[in-house]
Amino acid sequence: MALDFGFGFIAGVTGTIAGYPFDTVKVRLQTQTLNHRLYTGSLDCFIKIAKQESILGFYKGMSSPMFGVAIINGIVFSIQNVSRGFFTNPDSYLTLTITGAIAGGVQSIICSPIELVKTRLQVQGIGQGRKLFALSTHLYKGPFDCLKKSYDRRGVRHGVMRGLSMTFARDIPSFAAYFPAWQFFVSTVSPTGQEADLPMYMSLIGGGFTGICAWTVSYPFDVIKSRYQAAREHVYKSVWDCAVKSFRTEGWQVFTRGFLPCTLRAVPTNAFTYPVYAFLKRTFDKQSDEYDNDGIDMTTKAVNKTKLSSTTTVSPPSITPIQSI
Repeated sequence: MALDFGFGFIAGVTGTIAGYPFDTVKVRLQTQTLNHRLYTGSLDCFIKIAKQESILGFYKGMSSPMFGVAIINGIVFSIQNVSRGFFTNPDSYLTLTITGAIAGGVQSIICSPIELVKTRLQVQGIGQGRKLFALSTHLYKGPFDCLKKSYDRRGVRHGVMRGLSMTFARDIPSFAAYFPAWQFFVSTVSPTGQEADLPMYMSLIGGGFTGICAWTVSYPFDVIKSRYQAAREHVYKSVWDCAVKSFRTEGWQVFTRGFLPCTLRAVPTNAFTYPVYAFLKRTFDKQSDEYDNDGIDMTTKAVNKTKLSSTTTVSPPSITPIQSI
């Protein structure tokens, strides 16, 4: 369990680094308004960030989700696996939907302040180069400073946990769709219907597919969450006020803004997360087997292996691509 958590942490960090530029573009497009429109689209946003802020502009606020993803992944998959044990048919689509929703709801409590910090740091210093940003006066010095100032101004409920309701509204349907989508992909594409028999490249495609499915059902809530968390406290009275004002001033299209970079983000995030996790797990398992061969009495091992094979059938371990925030 501890090793899986460590492997998940390393893989999650790698996946976050790979997909984070797309997330920054997504948040920038989500939070801009018609009265203060800086980017005409996803490509324009990419180009302007690269020119004006260098490659480091894509990674503002990354430390918060990078280290939080390990905790979140551990919570999501632990709760989902445990809750499946309460159902008579743990592999049914209904069970995967319900347990995914439960896991998404629980992890939202930790995810919400991480998202708050990430969003506010991503929209800070827009258009400023590295040197200008360092010399200018900006509101937050880093993740901890952002949390401290949010707490000092509005406390826990309205400060640190600002946008929690929208995080619930986003993550509950998102994870309710994520696990059934992965099961559908595996059962459809795998030659045996088993996750362990998927080729590596198909696992990467499956990770992107499940990520896109999860974001599609929850994306409008993510737009409102980002706008509400990024805005100053006096701009919106509540998330409902944010949704109404956004719709009245910018139309229904506002709820799809930034969807393209969001879906593109799912590809590199899962493409890097899964191989790193699988490589670490295979390497450790190989080393463990070599240690067993050198350090354990082979007669005893053979007897134990015979007993095990005569009583139980051991299935190969499965690895599910991790959905990063």
